[in-house]
Amino acid sequence: MSSSADALAGLSAARAAFPLIALAGLLLLARRGRPGHVLAGVVAAAAFVWALSTLPLARPYAAGPSHDRLGNLAMAQVVAAGNPAWQTPQPGQFAFEPFWGLFAATLSGFDPDRLLALYDRLPLIALVGFPLALWRLLAPVAPWERAVVVAFAALLCASPFDFFGTYRSPWAMTFLLKPNHALGLVVFPIALDRIARARGARDALVAGVWLHLLAWVFVLHMAYVALGLALFALASAVARRAEARTDLRDVAIAVGVNVAIASPYLLTLVFTYPFLTPGGARMQIPVFSPHLLEPTARTGALFLLALWGGVVLARRGDRLSRLLVWQAAGGYLFWAFYLVLGELQHARERDEIYYWTRFWEALLAGFGAWDLAGRFAQRAQAARLPAAWATALAEARPRAALLLALALPWSVPHFWNPPRMDQYFSPSLEPVPELYRAPTDYLRHQTAPTAVVAGDPQYARWTAGLGARRVLVGYFLHNPRDTHDRLAFEKALVAGGDAELVASGRKRWGVSHLLVTPTFLAEQGVSLDTLRSRPDLREVHFTGDPAGAFVAVFEIKSS
Repeated sequence: MSSSADALAGLSAARAAFPLIALAGLLLLARRGRPGHVLAGVVAAAAFVWALSTLPLARPYAAGPSHDRLGNLAMAQVVAAGNPAWQTPQPGQFAFEPFWGLFAATLSGFDPDRLLALYDRLPLIALVGFPLALWRLLAPVAPWERAVVVAFAALLCASPFDFFGTYRSPWAMTFLLKPNHALGLVVFPIALDRIARARGARDALVAGVWLHLLAWVFVLHMAYVALGLALFALASAVARRAEARTDLRDVAIAVGVNVAIASPYLLTLVFTYPFLTPGGARMQIPVFSPHLLEPTARTGALFLLALWGGVVLARRGDRLSRLLVWQAAGGYLFWAFYLVLGELQHARERDEIYYWTRFWEALLAGFGAWDLAGRFAQRAQAARLPAAWATALAEARPRAALLLALALPWSVPHFWNPPRMDQYFSPSLEPVPELYRAPTDYLRHQTAPTAVVAGDPQYARWTAGLGARRVLVGYFLHNPRDTHDRLAFEKALVAGGDAELVASGRKRWGVSHLLVTPTFLAEQGVSLDTLRSRPDLREVHFTGDPAGAFVAVFEIKSS
């Protein structure tokens, strides 16, 4: 039996065992468990799904099948090699998410080899940190209700049919594919907790510092939270609540501190990336798109539970409850506003706001389910059900166990089947092809950490992601503003012409190597033999067939 077949067999056995283990745990919980045991179970279940999705793989998860995954790996790898965290793998371009590169590189001890081995384990930070941060945020909530809400938020944020949808599973697409974004799910509850507990300007200032950190981790999450805070303060003022002035003060300080500290970063993003430039048809929402139905009707009963959960929290009226309601409402409002952005050809990153609404939907559904279960228990007692039934439904511990048991079939650990539901899983069962592994191994081990590689922009993600070396031009988030100049330099370098342009370009971007493939050479109209005969180039690595697929690396000699 092949290693892939062994891995799939083990995967099937683990999936088959999970419901039995989970039900046994819930039975024990109903008898003598504590709310903290639910939190431990949530963390264990999340780690179980991570193990199912990554341990059988023969390469880093989605490395190759997904440009996003190879791209966020590249951001971290070049920093681990010792390059500036504030630059992307393309030298001279400001990094959109500088915190992630520095964070991941630091965890690896600035060792690209260690980071490659570690990278698939980084999602565990968010998988464990998210429920823990929510647990802290929801501390004022009754203990068993708190436990159920955290379980819903962490494990019911995706549905069994998401893999058929436009945006696929929020759980996998956030935690597994984009650990750089999932880290924001750990930070935002801390910022909200500081606002909820604020007792003066000093506390609000601390909240602003946490919100500013969220901007560095993932700027879109910061924007979503800031919108929710603004709605919270506005709603408090419109309702003429007694605490409206305090709410407005705390939000103004927190958001103001965030903007004041993060403004250089935010302004740099605005001027570095083409956010204000219409994106064409790709940034429009088709007229036939069920846009408003995606995070609402499509999620069925969970959305109805979330609506009721919002009503329950609104009726409670305490600061934390109102914060939660308006954060969720802000996500849905942002989603609806994408219809306007689509008309303006600015509907960027709509998958991110979709995932955001789904996490909030699951959280509110936890409150809704808990309230409805309590109401059902009251009806059961009024209907004079047998004493054992009435007691079990009325007491918090067995009620929580029953709710979690009913939710189990819809939880990610129960239904998640990577070979069927994850488009990146099966391709990742195969090792990285030699054509990508050998050249990047050479670059990572045999070139200087500061080396910059020109050449095939399609291959550049591999150069940076596995090779840990920066590239002149690659298909990353956006092209640098001086892409035209870079391409002109690259054309002169490959053609062997305009020595002055080549010399100035090498000095400007620090280019030390040239990587070529048959496709790239055909586009440039140059043969491999021609490059091999050039006195200014020295071939240092070759993988493949000169008459077929190959990758050749040349060192550019100093003049």
